[in-house]
Amino acid sequence: MPAETATTLSWIVPAHQEDQRLALLLADLQDGLAEGDELIVVDGESQDATQQVAGLHGARVVCCSPNRGAQLRHGVAMAHGHRFVFIHADSRLAGGAELGRQLRRLPRGQAHCFRFKVDDPQLCFRILERLVALRTTVLGLPYGDQGLVIDRHLYERCGGFRELPLMEDVDLVLRLRAWGGVRQLPHSICTSARRWHRHGLLRTSVRNMILLLRWVLGEDSETLKRDYYSQGP
Repeated sequence: MPAETATTLSWIVPAHQEDQRLALLLADLQDGLAEGDELIVVDGESQDATQQVAGLHGARVVCCSPNRGAQLRHGVAMAHGHRFVFIHADSRLAGGAELGRQLRRLPRGQAHCFRFKVDDPQLCFRILERLVALRTTVLGLPYGDQGLVIDRHLYERCGGFRELPLMEDVDLVLRLRAWGGVRQLPHSICTSARRWHRHGLLRTSVRNMILLLRWVLGEDSETLKRDYYSQGP
């Protein structure tokens, strides 16, 4: 077996009401699949065409309650790859086959994330990208919209995702610090600016920071989810 395909990748995408954005992401990911790789979409009871779109783009579709932590755990339970790549459904990830080869060649026993990028040309988003890069480098705290690449063995050792409706990404990243933390890759993942457009960049950023602080101080994830979605997704 060639060296670059010795490590198989399981791409795991939690989704809910994402039929518009999901097709673009899956087209990106299909370009980088190699023998033994798999593409899994875990749908959280969508009422739109999310499941149909996923199936048409060659993904294995499984269903779960609309709880991102539970969806990610369910995706892992269905996966057979040596290395998991967790990606949000409203992302874009260029790179194709070359990116796939590089992900397979990553050192074992490490966790990685991508560089954060927003699909909006405004200067304020370039500032946001720099702040996220600083948070990732200095604090070692990437969020789920930066993706996560992690070996099966390391995932199992650290306990994996918990069934949390919010902060499931922060919860796992903090536990990964005991195994060397999460390293940032030179490749960018592009996320949709829709949430900032809907609620405003400053307001959304401040809200997220407050929610993170409340989580660190021990507040319940269900309460945080209720407050997060009280103004709409």
